[in-house]
Amino acid sequence: MSDAREAILSAVRSARPPAVARPETRVAPAIGSDQPTLLDAFASAAMAGGAEVVVAARADVSRLATGGDTGAVNVLSTVADVRTTIATSRDPHALDSLDLYVCAATLGVAENGAVWLATSDAMQRAALFLATRVVIVLDAETIVPTLHDAYARIDVRAHSFGAFVAGPSKTADIEQSLVIGAHGPKELTVIVVASPAERARPGEIR
Repeated sequence: MSDAREAILSAVRSARPPAVARPETRVAPAIGSDQPTLLDAFASAAMAGGAEVVVAARADVSRLATGGDTGAVNVLSTVADVRTTIATSRDPHALDSLDLYVCAATLGVAENGAVWLATSDAMQRAALFLATRVVIVLDAETIVPTLHDAYARIDVRAHSFGAFVAGPSKTADIEQSLVIGAHGPKELTVIVVASPAERARPGEIR
């Protein structure tokens, strides 16, 4: 048995391709006077992925997230500014008619418009995929330039679930036809809470 095992391992070793040098890490251009700000870069990338981006004050989060009328929709919220309107339950099946899920992101990534969401709560995890519309609140000061910077800041062991989210659910597996909302939200809005100076800057996202 040991001879046969060694023969197999020897054959595997001899068929192994030669080692290649590790590629250089690509680093995004530095944000400077001739480059957009992190907020502008994030918003541009997020909108390219199909998300809506709104830059606002903290006081406007509730109005913007719900459209000013929480009574018309079933809402689950983990953000203090937005009221949950559905009955409390620990059964994810209770979210089958969830219209809106509002949550907060840990950070955003300027290079690709993604936000990091992490939770150990099963209902929140289910809501992220079952809600028709998802609104994510992001503090502008937590936006980082690249995914390398993001991984340096997040703790993947802190929660049982975590994901980078960019744009609404999209798939083109069937006949190369793009379908929105097939296995997740149909709409994704990122409300970036920014300082008065950042909100006052001209630009298409204001």
